[in-house]
This record gives sequence, C-alpha cells and structure tokens, in this order.
Amino acid sequence: MSIINRFLLLLLSLTGIALSGAVLAAAMQVLPENVWLKQLHFALAQKETLAICVVALLICLKLLLAVFSRKPSEPSTSKGEYVIDAGPKGEVRVALEALRSLADRMAREVHGVRDANVRIKAKNPKEGAASLSLDVDLTVGREADVSLVAKTLTDRVQEHFRRTMALEDVPVNVVVSEVSDVQPEKKHRVV
Repeated sequence: MSIINRFLLLLLSLTGIALSGAVLAAAMQVLPENVWLKQLHFALAQKETLAICVVALLICLKLLLAVFSRKPSEPSTSKGEYVIDAGPKGEVRVALEALRSLADRMAREVHGVRDANVRIKAKNPKEGAASLSLDVDLTVGREADVSLVAKTLTDRVQEHFRRTMALEDVPVNVVVSEVSDVQPEKKHRVV
C-alpha cells in the first residue's frame, strides 16, 4: 500500500472513530437529543458538509479500488538468505548481505571506481525458479574507460561467484551515475 493510501486510510479511520463516538454518545443519551439534533440540522444546511461528504466518498472509492487492484509484484527480495545448494542432507545458504558486501568491495577495487552502491535481488527456488542479480551504481573518475570498468567489474564478480559459490552467470547491471574526481568520504565503522 502506498504512502498516499496509508494517509487517506488514517484520515478515514480517524473520521470513523469520531463519528462512531458521536453516535454512541447520542445512543446512550450522554448528549441530549435537542443538542445533537440542533447541531445536525445546522451541519446539514452548510455547503461545507456536502464538500466534506464528497471528499470522504472519493477517498472511500479510492481505497476500495486499491483493495482490488493487482500490481504485478516480483517475489524477489534484497534481505535474507539465498540457497546455493539444496539436497537430501540439507541446504547451503548465503546471506544476501554477505553477497552484497562482497560485490561492493570488488567494485571498489576496480581501477577508476571512486564509489559504489550495490543492490541485490534474489528469488529462492521455493518461490519459483531461483535467480540472483546485482545492480551496481558507480561513481567513476574522469580517467576511467566506462565500458572497460563495467566489463572488468562484471567479469570479476561473475568469476568470483562461480568459483566460490558455484553460481553461474549472475547478471550484473552496471549504471554509472556520476563521473567525478572527488574521493568519497571514508566511512568510519564503530566496532
């Protein structure tokens, strides 16, 4: 559910709570009948009441359509573990964060790369055909040959994953987002 739908649902829920409380107070005669009837007659005579009702109706229709809309969603994830070997004696799993961290370090070791941001997408066999892919966002220096950097990075990552984890032909999508000579700030890790 999108953030807009969540906000609209919040407004609708708060309005429903307030309206339910007022009806409950009127039903239990906490509010005298002449008071709430006078207020109700006054509110129904106002143009703003009609506008509020139209807006509430549109919000309700939007949320109703959001319930029944189906967006094609990928069952892939960027958190958790990836099964690299499964057999009758058990499974071998690798944390996706470990794969992402490894690819990030390998990207930063390529000549010409100033900074790298790696995102990983995985789909385990129980959710369909197993797949793993990497999206690498690079900042390279002006002296770097972008096509050579991308090819070197792709070859190194695919070779390392094939050699160490028997993962064949992992797609590596390289996007050069910036060309800069500025060195990135070193991130200090607190241990």
